[in-house]
Amino acid sequence: MAQGITPLTLEELALYNELLSSRFGLVFPEHKREILESRLEPRLRARHVHRYIDYYLLLQYDLEREIDPLTRAVTNNESYFFREAAQLEALQSRLVAELMADGADGKLRLLSAGCAAGEEPYSINIQVRTTCLGLQSRDFEIDAVDIDSERLEMARQAVYRPNSLRTLNADQLARFFVPKGAGGEYELRRTFRSGVRFDRGNIIDLSDRPARTYDVIFCRNVLIYFAEPALKVAIENFARLLRPGGLLFLGHSESIIGLTRLFQVERIEGCIAYRRAGD
Repeated sequence: MAQGITPLTLEELALYNELLSSRFGLVFPEHKREILESRLEPRLRARHVHRYIDYYLLLQYDLEREIDPLTRAVTNNESYFFREAAQLEALQSRLVAELMADGADGKLRLLSAGCAAGEEPYSINIQVRTTCLGLQSRDFEIDAVDIDSERLEMARQAVYRPNSLRTLNADQLARFFVPKGAGGEYELRRTFRSGVRFDRGNIIDLSDRPARTYDVIFCRNVLIYFAEPALKVAIENFARLLRPGGLLFLGHSESIIGLTRLFQVERIEGCIAYRRAGD
């Protein structure tokens, strides 16, 4: 622990878990105490406090001013283009045609929940545009939500460092991006930005979105950090937003098997998906 900051106690950890679970659905068990310490330490220094209990008390009366930096501190924003590509590759012409045929108006609607700086929804957009031949821009919509307003602004700018592009080969990089300045950054071409809408949203509170809206929801590598009560809320929210027969894709290390009857496990193109059960 850096000099001047008192280590996080178990009692303080319990207080933070109560707060973070209620606001974000997150929980840090005892074996991840040092992770929470390291994530919060810069905020303690920025607010000139030396004990984690003091920062906790500060949050009790100044949470609204501190909510954005706290969000950035405790959430995992690690992402990159074409992460867990097999799930994206499942969105081939056959599956897309099936989903569109079963939808209300023949239009494909997708949601990226926990979209970080936009790598996932833009990857989905690229996948659909480049593999589903004959599909027009008017035929599909992609919504993307995240709790971190700063990351959402980065997503709208669509400028990325090499770490976010590490799975792309040279041909893909040239096809989808253009160099941006001399700092090694790349900007996503406008063709592949079109049709993606970004909004602030909390996975455990999506009540502002109409029910049965989406054909596909991607929420990958987010629920792994959730406390069980928040996980169940998230599942119910996804079930409300997906039309019957719609698909939910989670990260490879995540599973909702045995937690709900609202979804049925299905293997699609070599990956696991969860299909919304009928009412």
